Amino acid sequence: MKSSARIIYKSYMTYFHTFMPVYFYGMPNGKIQVMYARFCDTQTNKSGLEFIFAEHEDFVYDYETDKIYFRKFIEIDRKDFMRMVDQPDQHIKVFSINDTFNSYAEAQHFLNNKQHNKLDYFVMEQMF
Repeated sequence: MKSSARIIYKSYMTYFHTFMPVYFYGMPNGKIQVMYARFCDTQTNKSGLEFIFAEHEDFVYDYETDKIYFRKFIEIDRKDFMRMVDQPDQHIKVFSINDTFNSYAEAQHFLNNKQHNKLDYFVMEQMF
């Protein structure tokens, strides 16, 4: 069975450029990825939203133990994580912007598939 993105936190009050919720996902590869939507002027879909996918650079996630680490070494609890990610200076790296999705469910499906494709590629690369 393939592992999938695990939601860590859903925030409504952030410094991200959106009025909609921001989702923080723990990934099996140890990364914490951020997904949020914002309104845009697009002709691609009827929702009028574009979804932004980013990797948070300040935190890592241990998928097996469900623990979060700040700067790879300092273990923090969920309340501290929630407080820290709702601060103005976020260090994220955007890896995809997509305006073809109509819902958060479609966007999460994309996030899971992107993760599985990376894992499959890594396994195949190790075999040869």
